[in-house]
Amino acid sequence: MMSEILYKASRPDGWDFRTGGTLDYGTALASGAVLLHPRPGGMIRNNASTYISLSSEPGEVLTGGSFPCRLFMAEPSGEVITSDEYTFKRCVKAVRIIRELPSWQALGPNGKAAEAVLSRLVTLTADEATRLRAARDAARDAAWNAARSAAWKTARDAARSAAWDAAWKAAWDTAWNAAWGAARSAAWNAAGDAILAHLTRDLISEAQFQVLAGPWISVTGDVT
Repeated sequence: MMSEILYKASRPDGWDFRTGGTLDYGTALASGAVLLHPRPGGMIRNNASTYISLSSEPGEVLTGGSFPCRLFMAEPSGEVITSDEYTFKRCVKAVRIIRELPSWQALGPNGKAAEAVLSRLVTLTADEATRLRAARDAARDAAWNAARSAAWKTARDAARSAAWDAAWKAAWDTAWNAAWGAARSAAWNAAGDAILAHLTRDLISEAQFQVLAGPWISVTGDVT
């Protein structure tokens, strides 16, 4: 029987997220060798220090990780156990890294658009950040606030949790490190709304998408 195809994300340098220096998935890909977990003994369910965590879904590999990342297709070797907490999680002692995939897939089915928002955020100028604040201020009234809250709840409830958390953190880190002064918060909120809208575009209405992504698109253009 063919092994289940699984997925693994790593830090951009190829090392594991959990320790940063225990498992080198990038080198394992290059060598083609089976990568073994260094801790002796059997796997203990829900004890991440005793196994390598894989995912049956590429958009759920960032639990405990962050974006940007590297994403790999992986084949388990030997025993595979599941998780009590995550239905998509698979735990192994050994794995073969088959090939590398576009990292945006770690953000879910709509991850390419979310990655595009993040990339655009990196190049956002102070003037654009100021314009984002103005766009949000111009849109904001009682009706817009109510619509945004409803759209946010619908989208957040629908979002793939690991992908959303990683994308949100990446947006925050990017905005925080940029020299936008008082406009930083507005830029971050606009980018966060746009990322959430794009991640869940197939799960929310077009009106909800426009409420969330509208201010961002009005300044930076549509990424799709």
